[in-house]
Amino acid sequence: MLETIEDVQVKKRGVRKVSEDCYSQAPLDTGQDKSKIFQDELISLLEKANASRIDDQRCVLPAYFNRSCRGGMMEDRRETNAERGKQLLAKTLEGPGPYPTIVLPYGGGYWSDCGEVNLSLPPSNEHSPKTYRHHFLGQEHVNLTGWDDSQGPVLVSVKYEAVEDQTRVVLRLRTGTVHSLVPSTASPPLAIVKALKPELSLNTLEPVLCPRASHLIAAYDEHVLVSQYKFGVLYQKFGQTTEEDLFGNRSSSPAFDEFLNCLGRRINLKSHRGYRGGLDTQFGQTGEEAVYQVYKETEMIFHVSTLLPFTDNDPQQLQRKRHIGNDIVAIVFQETNTPFSPDMVASHFLHAFIVVQAIDPHSANPRYKVCVTARDDVPAFGPPLPNPPIFHQGPELRDFLLEKLINAESACYKANKFAQLELRTRSSLLESLVNDLREKSKEFLYLATPETPTEFPETPKSESGSGNRFIDTVRKALIARVRSQENNNNNVKKMANGHSENDPCQSGNNTVTRSGTFGKKSSPSSPVSSPDIHTQRLNSRVSESDCSSLNSVELENGADSDTGLESMSSSENKTCSLCLEPADLAAEITRLKCDKLHLLRQNVTCQREIKRLRERELGLQSELAAASREILRLRELLKDYSTKDNAPTTL
Repeated sequence: MLETIEDVQVKKRGVRKVSEDCYSQAPLDTGQDKSKIFQDELISLLEKANASRIDDQRCVLPAYFNRSCRGGMMEDRRETNAERGKQLLAKTLEGPGPYPTIVLPYGGGYWSDCGEVNLSLPPSNEHSPKTYRHHFLGQEHVNLTGWDDSQGPVLVSVKYEAVEDQTRVVLRLRTGTVHSLVPSTASPPLAIVKALKPELSLNTLEPVLCPRASHLIAAYDEHVLVSQYKFGVLYQKFGQTTEEDLFGNRSSSPAFDEFLNCLGRRINLKSHRGYRGGLDTQFGQTGEEAVYQVYKETEMIFHVSTLLPFTDNDPQQLQRKRHIGNDIVAIVFQETNTPFSPDMVASHFLHAFIVVQAIDPHSANPRYKVCVTARDDVPAFGPPLPNPPIFHQGPELRDFLLEKLINAESACYKANKFAQLELRTRSSLLESLVNDLREKSKEFLYLATPETPTEFPETPKSESGSGNRFIDTVRKALIARVRSQENNNNNVKKMANGHSENDPCQSGNNTVTRSGTFGKKSSPSSPVSSPDIHTQRLNSRVSESDCSSLNSVELENGADSDTGLESMSSSENKTCSLCLEPADLAAEITRLKCDKLHLLRQNVTCQREIKRLRERELGLQSELAAASREILRLRELLKDYSTKDNAPTTL
């Protein structure tokens, strides 16, 4: 029976296997399968057609996630522009000479000036940083501060010019400084400010009343002055059309050396003690020599490509580009006639180039053709080029180039990239200066007028009661004085009858005992002076810490004087020399009140200063944390750029 059941199970297993083999065979080709295939192909075609629309409907990722992609796209675009510029220069060189000195790139973004067209320079109506020092500092004027809802801090200086019957105004905003001369009228400074800047909506201006405020304002105006410059100098040979060609020139030529001698003097970096412009003056890692110049109280150092160290097996010459690529203005020297394009050098900082082309460099009287090119957001700058822009070698060429370099860097600061950084720096400095002037003015006014009975919000209300107690004490002293005068007449009669012989001794003892509480320093034969009393009371008040102890000392002294006046006898003239007159007592009380207010205001000022320092500490901590985060981010970016630059390029 068991064997029969096992046989049946084996048969069932065989049937199942056969059925599975049958189902695993390929299905028959039917019409339904063909229609399904056509539907799939139609869907794939529709997806391809709508691919761009689907991409447009996708959400945009945050900037943090798009950095790598954006960096790659920018690098691809940069490589494309470099290739186009190289092709443009190569095409230019294929034609007959003479070649243009500057060839602008296909995509634009630059302007050039070779003296053929007179460029209109912007009017120089800007504020000179030394205007305040020349026209305001040390002369009678007024400084005012305010706060505008849209413009932020406002600082204005107003001075009346008696010779020209005009009013000189310097208005400082976070967007810039405006210097103007307006006709002298009876208009208040607020109206003059709104006439210069109608968009301002401030309603009040507060005067600046603190020592050395003018020096702080002059320092703010002159923070934009630059006395040290660094410029790059590139050497371009004939036919060089790429950045690698410019930085790859291992040595210079006699014509280039002659031009460098005209530009400045060569210095040994290890013995140089002036401005070094980022060059190494200790170990010689950035070369042994450099070109240095002092012109109109400014120091200039030139990063010459051929004087910087040359690195073998490095076509990009990063050691050279690290210095020249971080400059803002560079000179390109051409020994022969060859075209130059401003996009040959890829740099985020280089915004202007001054191209100098030598004419007959090996003759006795060499000449130089000068052209200028800069980015579109850099305004035109002087001095203007002559027509034709050709200079003879000598001081005229040197002075023109140095002036052009300084003005070029000043103009580049107005480009969008540098203007945003300058706006942020100026806003922070102006806000800090206005707040500092306000705080110092308040502190100066509080300390300069201690007699004013103004009650500040920090002063407790209970302090006013002590003043009333002072007045009551004075009133009691005056009443006691009148009573003592009435007692004098009665005592004179008693002395004539001999009834009051013992009273003077008793009253004299009492008086001496009580007068000793006022001043222990004075001798019994000399009267007690009010300065001694003031000194002792001031010392007793300074030793106490709270206001209640001050009141207790004043009340105790007032009670002693009151009791002493009531107990005095008119028969003792010596005892009157040891007590105070009513006028002196009133003056002493007033002095004590002023000293008390002075101490209270000092306490309030110290509390405000502590609060301000705490807020400043918190602000500095937050800025330090933000700076640390920014440093970490820049380090990560630097690592990314270094890895991309060191990666081998695939052809």
